[in-house]
Amino acid sequence: MARQLDKDVEIMYLVPNGTFYNNSQVGVRLSSEYNRKKLPDHLENNINKIWSEHLHANQRLWNGTKFRIDSVEQKSDDDGVFFNLGITCYKDFIGTNWSPNAQELRNIGLEHYNNSHIYMSDALGVGSLVQTADDCFILLRRSKYCGEAIGLLDIPGGHPEPKEIVGKVEAIDIDISGISPDKVIKEIFGSTLREIIDEVNIPGEYLSQPQLMGIARNTTSAGRPSSEYYTSCSLTSQEIKQRYLEGGHSEADESTDIIFIPMSMIMTLQDKKDIWGDLAPSAKGCITLYQLCESLRKATNCDCH
Repeated sequence: MARQLDKDVEIMYLVPNGTFYNNSQVGVRLSSEYNRKKLPDHLENNINKIWSEHLHANQRLWNGTKFRIDSVEQKSDDDGVFFNLGITCYKDFIGTNWSPNAQELRNIGLEHYNNSHIYMSDALGVGSLVQTADDCFILLRRSKYCGEAIGLLDIPGGHPEPKEIVGKVEAIDIDISGISPDKVIKEIFGSTLREIIDEVNIPGEYLSQPQLMGIARNTTSAGRPSSEYYTSCSLTSQEIKQRYLEGGHSEADESTDIIFIPMSMIMTLQDKKDIWGDLAPSAKGCITLYQLCESLRKATNCDCH
């Protein structure tokens, strides 16, 4: 039976039958129609004010471009999914999804378009449950330099970056319809691996290709969506910890500690209040998606990832 969802998590998409999707089964549709709608002037101007306040508190933040996920559509043969993507930026993400008035923005979206997310940045995140060779999974303690969920335990994750495809171009100047869909898929799955490599210090040759489990929304940031993946690692937890502690990796300052949880605990992790209560919403979403996939596989007697 599927676990009851945590209040910090909503499921936007779950792979059918709990069977993970590889990169050939995920497609993208790219259009400026999937960008967020511009707010009324006084609320649009407030985004810059909120961004300035965040920069003052953490000068390490920077306004990079991001992909915005509007919706998902199952492929006609049910053997894959399309992500409907536009362009957004981190400033807009902070100024809408993390706005003190985020609920007002969602209400206005419902009033104007019958869509509570139409004015939200909804920058697409990526994250991965990484299973070690000795059947544990990895959590990282987020440092003070992170833009959100400071001090909480999280999975390795981040964002796919449009700049990896088009270079350092402002979001307003990007014609997303002119970008190759194949390059976007490569960046989405590649960024998932890149975050594990950069945050944990695991060389790529020890990691499997990520497989999509679904998309979870973080309700603490107005339903911000993150696509979540399963990745296996051929190193043991002790070998991974040794590499992590060596330091020097490009995102070493984003975490302060690494811990390993036995996979045998994952299906009942909500019962471990000391651990579950210490998790970032993105980690809760990823683990919940894994649990739902496992439950579906058991229900359909499917033993495949």
